[in-house]
Amino acid sequence: MATAQPAFDDVIVSATSLNRRSGEILDQALDKCVTIMRNEQAFALLRREQVAEMASLLRSAQRILDLLHAIELARSGAALDPANEFEWITAFRPNDLTEMAREVYAAYARARSGEIATEDAEAVIHEWQESAWAMRSADVRAAFDAPSDEVPLTEPVLATNRG
Repeated sequence: MATAQPAFDDVIVSATSLNRRSGEILDQALDKCVTIMRNEQAFALLRREQVAEMASLLRSAQRILDLLHAIELARSGAALDPANEFEWITAFRPNDLTEMAREVYAAYARARSGEIATEDAEAVIHEWQESAWAMRSADVRAAFDAPSDEVPLTEPVLATNRG
C-alpha cells in the first residue's frame, strides 16, 4: 500500500534524464516515487494507485478529524449546529462518545498502516451513525421498551414408528 512507504523516499532525476531514459525511470516509479527536477521545480512521479490511496486516506483523515472535533464539542456540552454532518453523535452519552472516538481512530490507524482498506475505517463511522438513527427512532425505542412476549420452547415429542 502507498502509505506503508514514505511518499518522498524517492529517486531524483532531471527532466533531461527523463527524456533520455523514460522507460528505466518509469520502471523505477513502479517501486518508489521519482522526483523529476526542472528549473528549480520538482514533480512527483507515482503510480496512479498510490496517489488514489493517498487521496483516499487524506479524505478519511479529514473526515475523522471533523468527527473527533464534533465529539469534543458534544462532550464539552456545546450544542452542535443541526447542519453539522455529525450532529447525529448527540444521540450518545459522553462515555459512548469516548468509545466511538477510540474505535474510529483505531480503524483509521489500521487503514493508515495498510492493514485494512480506508473504506473499512469509514464503515466504523457508518455503523455508529446507524446506531444513532436507531436510538432516535421512536419505533425502535418502542420495540425495545415493549414487554417480551416470548414463549419458551418445550421439548419436542418424537413420533414413534409403529409399523
